Amino acid sequence: MKCPRDGTVLAVVTVAGVKLDKCHKCDGIWFDERELEVIRKLDLSQVEEELERKFGREPDYQEGETDGYMRCPRCSGDDGRLQEHHFSYLVPVKVDRCVACRGIWLDDTELDKVLDDKKQMNDQYSVNKLAGMMKLLEQDISRMRKR
Repeated sequence: MKCPRDGTVLAVVTVAGVKLDKCHKCDGIWFDERELEVIRKLDLSQVEEELERKFGREPDYQEGETDGYMRCPRCSGDDGRLQEHHFSYLVPVKVDRCVACRGIWLDDTELDKVLDDKKQMNDQYSVNKLAGMMKLLEQDISRMRKR
């Protein structure tokens, strides 16, 4: 498979048991359908930094203009067009998703943003859950005082 950004052959790398396809030139990562959700559920942090440390990156890389739209590295035909897709709840992240196979291409730094979005959602859930518990405790104390 080739990088949709610059045409470099993608290398297979493993993150938490999930095989992903990474461009060592632009640092982009290809996720087949559902692989990104698997990684998000693992609550990993600094994945991109670890990948860069383990597998390197071309230090002098400068991103150029993509000629037209990007093509899916998996489908590679006209059906495999990558379209911009909002993939976030709290942290604004736009990713490129294949309309045919539903795989996702993440450019450099986008994976950490997606994982940060998940962490912030978890933190917000914890805060809301704690606030709900405090409200119930307050109601219980109030009832006990009335007795």
